[in-house]
Amino acid sequence: MRRNRVLLTSIASLAFASSTAAQSTADFVVDKGSTAVLTLKITVVTAIGESEDTDSTTQTVTGFATGNFDSSIPPFLAMELPSLEFDLGSGSVSYDLFCLPIFGCQELNVAVSNFVIQLDAGGASTTLDGPLAFFPDAPFVSSFDYEVTGDLVEISGSNVVPDFYSFGTDVFTGKGESVFLDNLFLQSFTFAFDPKKLPDLVNSVEIEAMIDLSNTSLSGILESTGGCPEDMNGDGTVNGADLGLLLAAWGTDGGDFNGDGTTNGADLGLLLAAWGTDC
Repeated sequence: MRRNRVLLTSIASLAFASSTAAQSTADFVVDKGSTAVLTLKITVVTAIGESEDTDSTTQTVTGFATGNFDSSIPPFLAMELPSLEFDLGSGSVSYDLFCLPIFGCQELNVAVSNFVIQLDAGGASTTLDGPLAFFPDAPFVSSFDYEVTGDLVEISGSNVVPDFYSFGTDVFTGKGESVFLDNLFLQSFTFAFDPKKLPDLVNSVEIEAMIDLSNTSLSGILESTGGCPEDMNGDGTVNGADLGLLLAAWGTDGGDFNGDGTTNGADLGLLLAAWGTDC
């Protein structure tokens, strides 16, 4: 997985570096009404055996992201995510463990608060497959406060869990400069409570967190960051030097300003229209 991440990151970086079109960026905000289903599967190991149970809660999601794209107009070939954060707020789940006839079950309640999942410093980048931007093994950090009460364990504290999870989203454009992230996917992750805080007869408490983001979406506005695409040599002005580069790229995609996949008369017209422009 790490090798795949490095390969996609390298390809995405090359796509940004080699693009002659104006690049773009967008600041995204999680749409109002977005929710996530937080499913927590708990596994408790004691001196007498192991037991597990699963419970879910639906959380309101807030958050933001910053996305950079290799072009100012779709289709996009590469995407960078310098930042991404989801705040799931507070929630609680309940479990029945070590259930036995006559004796019943051992009840356990878990409350989490300030539950935040965010990309670590450096973010992530990838190439797009159609609308899909898939980031394998992206560097995430999840943090939350917790309180566990019940027959087996009573502990509280805070957890910070840095790890690499896969993340995916579809990228759609709308009217004007609108751009959206939808059909989000986040790989599940596991964390364990500090064994030093557990009672003597409890060996370990581990929780697998599964976060369904299918009802979460983000919206943003594209802003061009690449200056004039016609300024092919980057000297700040559209002039004869750029005309020479365009003619040298004739018939290839090296001077494709209008996104039709080839350098031709249409691109020459755009360059001449921008002639003398200070970028």
